[in-house]
Amino acid sequence: MLRRLAVALALTLVTAAPVCAQTAVERAEAAYLAATPLPVDARDEAREWRMWWEETDAADRPAMEAERVAQLERATARDRHLAEHVTDFDALGSACPPGVLNSCRVEAAGVVILPADEEAGLPGRSLYWQQLRGGGEWEMPQASVILYTPRGDGRLAARTWVQTAIVHEPPVLIEGQGDLYVAVPGYHDGTGRMNADVLFRWVPEADHPFTQIDVTSWKADLAEQLPPGLEVWKGVGYRWPALMAETGLWKANDANCCPTGGDAWLSLAIDGDRLVIEHLQVNDPVITAAMSVPADILAWAGRRLGCDHWLGEEPYDADRAADIEAAVSDLQCRTVDADEAALLDRYAGDAVSLALIERVRGGD
Repeated sequence: MLRRLAVALALTLVTAAPVCAQTAVERAEAAYLAATPLPVDARDEAREWRMWWEETDAADRPAMEAERVAQLERATARDRHLAEHVTDFDALGSACPPGVLNSCRVEAAGVVILPADEEAGLPGRSLYWQQLRGGGEWEMPQASVILYTPRGDGRLAARTWVQTAIVHEPPVLIEGQGDLYVAVPGYHDGTGRMNADVLFRWVPEADHPFTQIDVTSWKADLAEQLPPGLEVWKGVGYRWPALMAETGLWKANDANCCPTGGDAWLSLAIDGDRLVIEHLQVNDPVITAAMSVPADILAWAGRRLGCDHWLGEEPYDADRAADIEAAVSDLQCRTVDADEAALLDRYAGDAVSLALIERVRGGD
C-alpha cells in the first residue's frame, strides 16, 4: 500500500511541475505587461511563445519556461529602470541611459516641436528623442529609441521607448483624426526586412501620455482582401506621415526575392487602438498591360512567346511531336513573323508600341 502511495505521489508531482512552472511564466508575463510601454507587442509575444511551448516536447519545457521567466525578469527590470530615467538636454546627444543596451552609443538625438494652436487653446509642445545603438564586436546589433518630454524643472523624463529590432529610426509626428500620433519606424534583420514599426497615440497632458497602437493585426485583414493567389511575404513600406503603405505581391511559385504579382497601395486609418485598412488598390501587371497595350500587339506577344517556347522543344517521341505540332498550329506560329512585320509597319510612328514589340522579340 505504501509503495502504491509513493508511486501515486511521484506521478502527481511530475504532472504538477509544468503547471507550477507555467504559473511562474504567467506571473512574469503579468509583471512585464505592467512595466512595458509596448503591451500590444507583449501580448503578441506571449501568444507566440505559448504556441512554441505547446509544440515542444514535455521533457524540454521546464528549461524553456525557466529561460522565458529569466528573459521577462530582465526586460521588466530594464523597463522599470527606464521609467525613472531623467536626463538633461545637453546630455541627450552623448549619454545613454545606464543599463539599456550593451556597448551603448547615441547615434542621433533631436526634438520635434509642435507650435501652439491659439484657436484651439493648445500650448506648444516638444517631444525629445534619442536614437541608440548597442552590441559589441561579436554581439547581435541592438537598437532603441527613447522619447522624452520636459518636466517642470526643465529636465527631460523618459516617457516611452522602443527596443524591438535591429534598426530603429527617429520618430515621425502624425497629426490628424483629432489626435496626435508618433511613429517609430523600424525593421528586423534578414531578407524579409520584416516590420518592427511602433505607433503611439500621444496625449501630452495625460499622466501616461503614450498608448501603443496595434499595427500588426491589419495584415490578416489584408490577406483576406487580396485577390486569390496573391500574398505578402515581407515587410511593407510604411509612409507614416500620410498613414499609407505599399508592398509587392507574391505568387505561389515566386522566388522570395522577386514578387511577380504586382503591388498594392493601402490607405490606413486608426480605429480606436488599432490600425485598419481604409482603402486597398492592387496593381496587377497583367491587367495593367491589357489596359495599356494595343490589343493586336498583346495578342501577337502571347503568340510569339508561345511559339518561341514550343519551337524550341525536342520531339523525343511521337506523342511529344504531336503535342508540339498541335501547339504550333493553334498559335499560328508559321505566320507569326509576318504578323510581326505588319505590326512594325502599322505602329511605325509610335515609339512606345515599337519598344513593346522589340521587348517581346528580345532585341533580335
